[in-house]
Amino acid sequence: MKDVTFSHKTHQKKEQRTRTYSLLFTLYTSPVGGVISSFGIAHTQYADDTQLYVALKGGSLSTLTDCIKALHHWLDLNGLCLNPEKTEAVIVGTSERHRVGDRIDIIDTGSVHIKTSECVKSLGVVIDSKLTFNQHVNNICKSAHFHIKALRHIRKLLPDDAAKSVACAMVAGRLDYCNTVLYGTSSANIDKLQRLQNMLARVVTNTRRRDHITPVLADLQWLPVRYRIEYKIALITFKALTTQQPQYLSELIRYYEAHRKLRSRGVNILQTNATALDFSKRAFCHASPTVWNSLPQSVISDLTVTQSNQSINHKSLCSMATSRLEVLQNAV
Repeated sequence: MKDVTFSHKTHQKKEQRTRTYSLLFTLYTSPVGGVISSFGIAHTQYADDTQLYVALKGGSLSTLTDCIKALHHWLDLNGLCLNPEKTEAVIVGTSERHRVGDRIDIIDTGSVHIKTSECVKSLGVVIDSKLTFNQHVNNICKSAHFHIKALRHIRKLLPDDAAKSVACAMVAGRLDYCNTVLYGTSSANIDKLQRLQNMLARVVTNTRRRDHITPVLADLQWLPVRYRIEYKIALITFKALTTQQPQYLSELIRYYEAHRKLRSRGVNILQTNATALDFSKRAFCHASPTVWNSLPQSVISDLTVTQSNQSINHKSLCSMATSRLEVLQNAV
């Protein structure tokens, strides 16, 4: 017992030291944001991961090159190093833009040569140059299939509640992680993920392959993949409207202001921005109003910022999403 207590205390001390080192490193590298902002380039920082975003138009590439040079100089002065092997760049655009635009293979900053690639990984999400997310979906299916196969081997030894908990922890979490980026993706990708969820549901409930899956999903209270994506977007929009956080998302949406009052107009409707490109419709500033305005007025009419009302609206979003499952089940 003493050995267990000593090991537990040692583990706690290691976790405390790790958190302290992470905080100190964040404070030490905080001036990096000022260096990048001085060039007018958008950026985000996650611990030791710094990402730069720039629209490729006249002179923007040279500005990006100068910014990387200045960043490399600051790191050298402060005892840090920019690792070229872990530095990646990707040019995102439509298929037509990639075909017509000039091809950029290397970003040369003098001391550092950054090669452009077809896809990069950011916080576990594989972002490709055309935002198809095909590789990201394939990675999800590959890892989820491994866990489903392992769950199938031990399913007979687990009670139903335990099997459902394991399935949600090991597989469903992968389907929900950053799934908002899949809004508007191809039907082939959605079908892949849906087949994966169907397979997981059959393993958890011991359902035969020839049985219809919609009633099984309804019994498990699992939304289909497409509705899970829309639900996540609606939930993020609700939090952005009520808390104004995160700021970079709340700045992209605004309430609709009519030129004259109409009794037929609902409340808390968001302004939609017209665009002709399907590529642009997948952006949050377009997807958020589209999904939010499709919700019933009973869900979006009251946005009072209180803890109880936030809980009520959260439950309303869940019940609204679950009702779609009931409609699907009744249609079978």
